[in-house]
Amino acid sequence: MKTRPDPANGMESGGRRGSGQPAASGAITAMDRVGAFSGAAFVLLANVGSALVGEASTRVEPPGQLILDEQQRIAENPWSHVAFAVLVLAQLAFIVFIGYLYTRLRDAGWLATTALVGGIAAIMAYFVSMSIVIAVFVLRGDISPELARALIDLDGAGHLVQLLPLGVFALFASAAAMVTGALGRVLSWAGMAIGATSIAVLAATGLPANEDFFLWPFLLVVLWMAVVSLRWGFARIRPRVRSAVEPANPVTS
Repeated sequence: MKTRPDPANGMESGGRRGSGQPAASGAITAMDRVGAFSGAAFVLLANVGSALVGEASTRVEPPGQLILDEQQRIAENPWSHVAFAVLVLAQLAFIVFIGYLYTRLRDAGWLATTALVGGIAAIMAYFVSMSIVIAVFVLRGDISPELARALIDLDGAGHLVQLLPLGVFALFASAAAMVTGALGRVLSWAGMAIGATSIAVLAATGLPANEDFFLWPFLLVVLWMAVVSLRWGFARIRPRVRSAVEPANPVTS
């Protein structure tokens, strides 16, 4: 009884190389890299979209009227449509990254599932805020300054609440990575600290009067996502290597 060599991969049937070592299926594929780099793409596209919109006016006017004037400035900006398209693509990249991250961490069980739920909740909160901003933009000529301010304040509250799902996403994804070994200890501990900090900041602030405190925890979560994305995107093999053993293909001599 002999085994026939497999010319496709230089392995003997039975899933073992000529050296007798089992084959590893841990190599990162092109599609894996698309999923991994989607996190960094989200950060890049979000910043590019915001830059295309431009900075808000600093004129001294009633807040509601200033909001309406700002919406008119955006409407007159020739790059506004491109900026909106870029921001939509940024959110698409975030959705892809959440899905990819879950596939890398799902062996951690409920920790990975909780991270997935946190990511989905963060996306939903962002879409609600985006809907409010679009409504103010479209109705800028028909609504009062008072209503415009109320709607934008509602959008700001949505950004504040978004700290919770983003914190859950970072905290439990990092914990799942620690369990599965998908990330190094430094990134795992950093992500858990950042996620816990985001949740603690929101809880400790109570009912905030403004969203100034939102910025730095959000930026820390985004920075962690970018680093994890690049870490996985440039990796040559998966952290958890699985052996791929093919069934024997005996032939009689």
